[in-house]
Amino acid sequence: MIPRFAVRGVDEAAMERPVAIEARHVGKAFGVGASAVRALDGVSVEIREGEFFTLLGPSGCGKTTLLRLIAGFEVPDAGQILLGGQDITDLAPNRRPVNTVFQSYALFPHLSVAGNIAFALEMLGRPRAEIAARVARMVELVRLEGMADRRPAQLSGGQQQRVALARALAPNPRILLMDEPFSNLDTEMRRSLSREVRDILRARQTSAILVTHDQDEAFTVADVTGIMLAGELQQWGSADALQNHPANDFVARFVGNTP
Repeated sequence: MIPRFAVRGVDEAAMERPVAIEARHVGKAFGVGASAVRALDGVSVEIREGEFFTLLGPSGCGKTTLLRLIAGFEVPDAGQILLGGQDITDLAPNRRPVNTVFQSYALFPHLSVAGNIAFALEMLGRPRAEIAARVARMVELVRLEGMADRRPAQLSGGQQQRVALARALAPNPRILLMDEPFSNLDTEMRRSLSREVRDILRARQTSAILVTHDQDEAFTVADVTGIMLAGELQQWGSADALQNHPANDFVARFVGNTP
């Protein structure tokens, strides 16, 4: 087991849950030779079943790269990605029970709300009756009743992000990845929707990783937060642990715990 730093404040019951996704000594560089940029340098972290984990840090710290490695969009130069203890490092993205919600929503403009949510299920060859039932459930879950026939252009930004979330959750992924999905929304909508997403994921016991640069958002929605700098994971634990027991000066300054 990879130890957490300063885990005081983490729910002890949560620590007993099985590990859902794990990165072991993961490294990733872009470019070659002297011009290569090291995005990740030996990062190790584990996210447990049903846990909401946020990756927080300044721009360029490597948090999105780590998310892309877990999704399978990038392959690490070193280390492993494990899902439920199984090595999936070289597994193609479409063969991983992992879905991603992007900052740009990435909805199909020609499809209705229902059509967007149903798309992944149709690609998986699910029966029509199952798809219809799942779409209806997802529409209700993200509070878009009465909007199933609307196109994305007829929705607000917050409503489009709800559709993106419903589409990602419809196939029942083991892990949900979110890459700054609320950053295009105004502050009030971002806070409201991020809390709604947290409640939905907790009700479904879906493990999730959220990349964000917003400290308030990270500490509000997450069970555990990892703080990154220059491709390294500085510390991970509960908000209480990070604020009251920072592992180093950077973490203390970053969370505002300075004399």
